[in-house]
Amino acid sequence: MSQSLRTIVTSALVAAACLLLAEWAVAADPVEGPVEPTREFEIRNDRAVLAGKEIDLWGLRCGNALLSDTVTERHINNFDNMVAHGINFLGLYIQGSNGGWPDIDAGLNGYRRDGRLKPDVARRLEWLVREADKRGMVVMVGLFSPRKDQDFYDEAAIKRAVEETGQFLVRRKLKNVFVDMMHEYDHPERIDHEIFREPGGEAKKAKLTAWFKAVAPDIEVGVCPTHKSGTADTYPGMDVRIIQKEAEIPSQGFVVNVETHKQDAYQNDGWFNDGHKAAIFADCERYLRAPNAVMLFHSAYCQGITNFSGTAPHPEMGGYGTGPTDRGIRFYYEWVRDNVGRYEYPRHISK
Repeated sequence: MSQSLRTIVTSALVAAACLLLAEWAVAADPVEGPVEPTREFEIRNDRAVLAGKEIDLWGLRCGNALLSDTVTERHINNFDNMVAHGINFLGLYIQGSNGGWPDIDAGLNGYRRDGRLKPDVARRLEWLVREADKRGMVVMVGLFSPRKDQDFYDEAAIKRAVEETGQFLVRRKLKNVFVDMMHEYDHPERIDHEIFREPGGEAKKAKLTAWFKAVAPDIEVGVCPTHKSGTADTYPGMDVRIIQKEAEIPSQGFVVNVETHKQDAYQNDGWFNDGHKAAIFADCERYLRAPNAVMLFHSAYCQGITNFSGTAPHPEMGGYGTGPTDRGIRFYYEWVRDNVGRYEYPRHISK
């Protein structure tokens, strides 16, 4: 073997060994030793309960919060500011949500094609959930999204993803959570696997839920229907009644709007006119009046990846959204603070 060929082969072997070591390190990162359980989320009488105490939830949709260590850390670093403004509830997805602009599919897929939960994503998820628990916050963990379901080999891979996620949450004693099994069930364009589509949606949703409950019986579960698709927001075995956008608030069940109607554009995120803000405040008022319902405020500013601003996703409140040098959702933060109060578990405290 020539010296040059020997050098190439040696370099390739070293690179492969480094890759294996890196993968081993990531896999070993979520320490498997004894862990303390977080506070437990429950639903009683159509109300949110955390560690036995009834709480009000005011949230942010942070669909791509697990994108990277840096993005997850930005969310965690803003938790104290969130609770100071009364925000005590986050929604995120293991299969990342709409990536916005310039790449609508930029969201992370936290599962491998065979359904295995990626260790680095599991680590970020536990990190975020535990930091939320320190502040008495609740996290909605979404599993699947219509922009990523195509990556699974088959239904067996989907079942494995459901089971591995449930087992991980139970093993790591992450209890201040509930689960959205599938965001925008029966989306007319972007879903490939039949288990996420009508017809037969009621039985299919129940099947997905049964897979999860078999390994995580104490974690509450729901499925988000695509608004106006005709698929129902209730089904056998459901715990959480999940809706989105402008859907009417049902009078029965614990209702979660996991995606209020987005008023800013990914191509110009964090910029709102007076009409946009009026619609947002009207949503806030609707949910303030509904004792059995909570909302995750949705904005391109908070969810998109990069966007026109160049710095999204933004868990931080930023500016008041009046123009390109004042991008932000500070007005939502301040509405919650002024109308609900700052949050100190288990209560919001008014001025």
